[in-house]
Amino acid sequence: MTEETEIRTDMLSADGLATLLRLIVAQASLRVSRASVDSRLVWIKRYDVERMPLAKRLHSLVSPLLPVFLRSSPTTGSAEAIAREMRKLASFRAAGFAVPDVVFSNQSVLVLSDVGEVVQKTLMDSLPTDPARHDDLLIDLARALGEAHRAGLCHGRPHPRDMFLRDGRIGFLDFEEEPEAVMPLPMAQARDAWLLFLQISPRAALPETQARALAAYRAAAPLEIIPALRTLTTFFARAMAPLRLVPNGLIGKDGRRAIDATDFLSRALGKAPPSNSKVSMTGRERPRGQS
Repeated sequence: MTEETEIRTDMLSADGLATLLRLIVAQASLRVSRASVDSRLVWIKRYDVERMPLAKRLHSLVSPLLPVFLRSSPTTGSAEAIAREMRKLASFRAAGFAVPDVVFSNQSVLVLSDVGEVVQKTLMDSLPTDPARHDDLLIDLARALGEAHRAGLCHGRPHPRDMFLRDGRIGFLDFEEEPEAVMPLPMAQARDAWLLFLQISPRAALPETQARALAAYRAAAPLEIIPALRTLTTFFARAMAPLRLVPNGLIGKDGRRAIDATDFLSRALGKAPPSNSKVSMTGRERPRGQS
């Protein structure tokens, strides 16, 4: 064991640790795998088996030239990416949110406790039989994200597959993005909200669900996020205008989802802020803590 290895010894027996190390070696080619160790399920995440996709590398290259909310999270190696995820896990836990436990980590592997069924599975199961419960859960997601934002946190890529239910509250997992490192926190949080509504808007089964979800988010989130969210959605509403002329069969599911969510947020949030607003798309703002 190297001194760089960090282990939650209170969560593993000696046999469990030996089993886990054997599994890590045996499954060295898998990005994510599930296993049973000490009679409990764990998830093994490797950060050294996938090369960054070309599109992501290009995004990182041109990122400094893009509007601030389009910038990519800092490019990191395996050790830095694991440290980032562990840091964000600790921040969410400290703020009172449920997150997975860190069972084991080293410079290329992070092992997390299983959290049970993720919200995406719960949504899929409830939609056919109980659309009201399905949509109430969507509203809970928006509220939970607003609460996280009020606590000064940013998920980075909120999605129903990155959230779970525990004791009636929403928990969070998979903290692999850190937009707040390259843009002001309110804009990073606004980006969070927009990404979540890319999931809420197309999934909503009942007509008032989108409005109720936005109201729940706004009631929980800090006020300064709304101008940033308005700026972001105004930009995308204009940028996506030509896509509205493309037939649904050609635009794809993700494109239609982005249009629907952006259209709803644009209508719900009203006009863009005046030109002297402190919220800008130039990227000249610096993240908190930088001079």
